This record gives sequence, structure tokens and C-alpha cells, in this order.
Amino acid sequence: MKQGLGIVLCLALGSAVAAPVTLSTSGQPVTVNTVVIGGVTYVKLADLKTALTAQGGANAKASVSGCINEWLFNGIWRMRVTKVQTVKDEDYGDGWGVTIEIKNGATQTLKLDDAGVVYNGAVNLTFPDGNSWAKSWRKGWQDKTYAAMPQGTGAVYEFQIFPETRMDKAAVTAYAPQKFLIDVAKEKDDYVKASFSVPDPSFRVDLTCKK
Repeated sequence: MKQGLGIVLCLALGSAVAAPVTLSTSGQPVTVNTVVIGGVTYVKLADLKTALTAQGGANAKASVSGCINEWLFNGIWRMRVTKVQTVKDEDYGDGWGVTIEIKNGATQTLKLDDAGVVYNGAVNLTFPDGNSWAKSWRKGWQDKTYAAMPQGTGAVYEFQIFPETRMDKAAVTAYAPQKFLIDVAKEKDDYVKASFSVPDPSFRVDLTCKK
């Protein structure tokens, strides 16, 4: 099978009743239905392909990935998520706040905007049901993207992200996000000596795990 999934497609469960099975592909769980034939439980390749397709799309970027409190590095910037909490805005209502710490990992003074991190770049929260939020309030973020950062220094910022349609606080609290994605464009000004060390320098954080 293509992409080297390394998945065992035959599971001898010793049961005549088929049940969904969760497999792991590239560290991500995929749940598929099973079929019992002659007392042996099989996974249909067609169902597996469908599940992998559903798992893909815009949220399956090959970004630099990790957990809350884990430092991630894309060759220029170091970033980690330090806090996730519910927030409230007068205009947007209730949502989720994700606090990040981002530092200059290069050997020269840089601005975020000069190496892929622009103030209006995509920021998303994704949820277990496949939904995502991208509506955000970024007061003060533009100033941070234009500020000079000497080597090893950085900034702390809370992105506040909201649903397109207002939800009450209880509904938002019960609807916990699964992943946070901040897009980093693979482009930099000519004066920047450092280079991105990965094909996609964006950051993707699993909000269900901590380091």
C-alpha cells in the first residue's frame, strides 16, 4: 500500500461481532469499521482510504508538531503554547484563548514579519468533530510582528479565537479544541541568514497533551 502506512489489516479478535477499530497512522488515530470473515476480523481497504481522506485536507498540514509546553523549532523561530482557556469579547462573544511564546532561534536580530510570521496569517483551532474556528481578535499582534527581536528573545501573545456563530459560555466550555495551528509562510527577507529547516515551517500543537 502507498505512503508506507505500515498498518496491520487483519486483526484476529476471536469474535464473530464486528466492531470499529482504531489504528494509528503517522501518530494520528484513525477509526474504521471491520468485517468478520471466517472468524477473522478484517479492515476494508476502501474504508481505510475513506478514513484517511477525511483525516486529511487543510488541517493535515505537515507542520512542526508537538504538545502544550513543548518547544517547537522550524529553523528560525521557536514556539510553544503555554495556556489554553476560555475568553470573552464584547463583540465576538465567548471563545477560546491560546497563549503562545515565540522566540528568535537565529543568530541575528529579526522581526517576525521578516521571516514568515505575518500579523494576518492564518490561525486556526480544530475540534474532535472535524470543525474548525478561524475568527480571531488580534489586538497588539501586529506591533509584535514588527518588533525587532535580538537572538534568544521573543514575545508572549494570546490569540483569541471565536466561532462564526455565537455560542453561550457553557457550550464553548464543553466544546474543547483539539489542535492549534499557526501558519508560517515559507518566505523570508533577503537579509535573513537563517533558513527554515522543514518543508512546512507552520506550527501545529496538540492541545490534548502536555510536556
